[in-house]
Amino acid sequence: MGTLNQDAIVQAALEISRTEGLPGVTMRAVGARFGVTPMALYRHITDRPTLVRLVTDRIGTAIRPSAAPDAPWEDRVRAWAQAQRAVLRAHPGTAAWLIENGPSGPQAYRLLEYLASALADAGLDDARTARGTALVMSWTFSRISIEDAAELPARRPGRSQAFVDGLQTVDEADHPTAARIGPEFFTLSGEVVFETGLDWIVAGIRTEAPG
Repeated sequence: MGTLNQDAIVQAALEISRTEGLPGVTMRAVGARFGVTPMALYRHITDRPTLVRLVTDRIGTAIRPSAAPDAPWEDRVRAWAQAQRAVLRAHPGTAAWLIENGPSGPQAYRLLEYLASALADAGLDDARTARGTALVMSWTFSRISIEDAAELPARRPGRSQAFVDGLQTVDEADHPTAARIGPEFFTLSGEVVFETGLDWIVAGIRTEAPG
């Protein structure tokens, strides 16, 4: 794969994260890409946590919300969340890593500024801006993590259908609402849940904005 240096190692790890997910980024896996032992990588990368952090920051470079800085704040909030989902879903496990580890580098702060400034432009004070930012981030990363986990091979086969089939055992007299909405509830797509939650969060933030 060419010259062995930090940039090349991070790029190889990035490619692994696309096919194997972020948990698949190991020194051994990356070394195999170059035909070297993991020890050869340590001359360029301190350890695996450092490598994963560098990869996560590089993933962040691809997250570019589509709404311009002067667009309405609601559009910017939605664009931030949608851009996160589009990119992070292509690198499974990254959202869960961010939940556990927090910012990985400069890209995280660029994206934080984009989201926080959108909420500040809604007229929120700093306390509400901080809370709103945390709420949008929590929803975005947690939902992406749930979508990632739902696609693990062990959980894919017939998962939704199994839940729907299970409704046949539910006594409609005891659980009328669950029985009625169950078929739709258990088959909602990840995108529908994500967008609906995002819309309702934005609507809630709007009630906190002055005017």
